Amino acid sequence: MGKDPKLPKKLYKYRKFNTSTLRLLCQAEMYYADPEVFNDPLDCRPVIRVDTDVPTLEKVCYRMLVLARGKEKALASMENYRYLSTEYGDFRKDEPAIDCYTQDLRQEVKLLLYQDMRKSGVLSFAARWDCPLMWSHYADQHRGLCIEYDSAKHKCEHLSKVDYTTSGNITVSSLFEWKLRGSAEAERTIRHVFFYAKAKEWRYEREWRDVAKSSGPVDAPLTISAVHFGLRCDYPVLTSVVKLFSNYSAKIRFFEVYRKDDGLRLKRRSVDADEIEACGLRTSRRWDFDAVD
Repeated sequence: MGKDPKLPKKLYKYRKFNTSTLRLLCQAEMYYADPEVFNDPLDCRPVIRVDTDVPTLEKVCYRMLVLARGKEKALASMENYRYLSTEYGDFRKDEPAIDCYTQDLRQEVKLLLYQDMRKSGVLSFAARWDCPLMWSHYADQHRGLCIEYDSAKHKCEHLSKVDYTTSGNITVSSLFEWKLRGSAEAERTIRHVFFYAKAKEWRYEREWRDVAKSSGPVDAPLTISAVHFGLRCDYPVLTSVVKLFSNYSAKIRFFEVYRKDDGLRLKRRSVDADEIEACGLRTSRRWDFDAVD
């Protein structure tokens, strides 16, 4: 994939120290998450906005039903929606019936789009290592770590910056252009809104994402270049991770995070990996005192 001139040289993942993080480190593995489990209930859940007439909405809904369930079931579903609207009058001319029919079709289009899109998996990165909120939210309140990746030779297919400025709306007219006219531009727009649009309140994350065809573990598409240890990270964790990479062919840097003099910002200092490799784990003072007669 060609190099994105706007792509940061380094990307980061904030992690708590657990089995999944060990797999990520030991097996050069990454996990593409199912959008269904995201902590933000608005993320990858766009609204369908009806900006067309009812016949166009019908065509979009019918086409998506055919693609998902086949022609026979699609026809049955459309007939059922028309029948349900008759409780309020004629869906062709009575406003209450038109509203009912429109809302049913809009909901069906939304469910079909979600069903299709959520087959994909999402891999997320941050653009900085020194965000206090990220350390608190994703790295076990500084007891975890932040892994740095070199993005220069990444193997991601759709790595792009999250958009905090666009609305979370997908229009029926865009779906018409994609599903009925085969517009690649309309498909790109819809996928962008679905996977890369987030509320402006999340801007502090400076998130980058890659979207794959399915969720689950894969070989890491980026290489690790450094590991940062949080303010509350236990020293045995730091030592274990450093020793884990002792025979790694590529040079991995290690940093301890600490507070700047003003107390509100974060800095980092290098960890002497050679010293840790030579000395190993520190002995607990408690064991030293317990050994005294």
